[in-house]
Amino acid sequence: MTGPLSIFDKPNSYIGKSVPRPDARRLSEGRGRFVDDKQLPRMVHAAFLRSPYAHATIAGLDVAEARSMPGVVAVYTGADLADHVEPYVGVLSHLAGLRSAPQHPLAVDRVRWQGEPVVMVIAKSRAAAEDAVETIMPDYEELPALTDPEAALAADAPRLHAAFDSNLAWERTVDVGDVKAAFARDDVTIVERRFRFGRHTGVTLEARAALAEYDPAEDRLTFHYSGQAPHMMQYIFAKHLGLPEENVRVVAEDVGGSFGIKIHTYGDEIATAVAAKLL
Repeated sequence: MTGPLSIFDKPNSYIGKSVPRPDARRLSEGRGRFVDDKQLPRMVHAAFLRSPYAHATIAGLDVAEARSMPGVVAVYTGADLADHVEPYVGVLSHLAGLRSAPQHPLAVDRVRWQGEPVVMVIAKSRAAAEDAVETIMPDYEELPALTDPEAALAADAPRLHAAFDSNLAWERTVDVGDVKAAFARDDVTIVERRFRFGRHTGVTLEARAALAEYDPAEDRLTFHYSGQAPHMMQYIFAKHLGLPEENVRVVAEDVGGSFGIKIHTYGDEIATAVAAKLL
């Protein structure tokens, strides 16, 4: 018995086969165009001091020595940037009811994850910026960290964001069809197990990179980055930096892998764009 072919039955030229990459020769010959390959006139470099703690208050922050280091152009803290950029929140249209607290590009008063950027140093060279970062020793007061999602939902768990009554970010109930009837069938076997997974993430050959250029005469921002969502970032930069959207150009040429981790909004990228406006 035969019938019409479905879309899954039709022959194809790529599924289950090795497909030549149209850019393979160009990349293998070293002719890729990545963010790190770009050089702009009067370009300076940024380095970030990041929190070693998963949860802590910033009791003291002295950046005077870093500002006096040779080659340093500027040093910004979270408080320095707060007046120049609107805090951003996570918005996903397919996750209705998502609760996301406003986030600053650099931590203000408190850090909530290990690696959160706290201070941004801008210098005439990458080495000078990194040397200046090494002189900054914030006074942290460590707070209880949450590493278990179930423990984080407990009524007595430390709240990460005071604006919310719990640490619950989002929940959804999926109810399709008669589930009880399906489970009651003789030919259905129900297996219950508890699984534990280690922390995981996408690992790209090219790290995240950003290069911002601001033209004050035109009030125009050009932002080169190694991400997968340039149109989304154009909207975000325009909204949070107070720029007309047509005055924001986001360029993503060759990207050395993304795997979903480069679709997010990162504080250090926002800080780079803000710093370009301030310098």
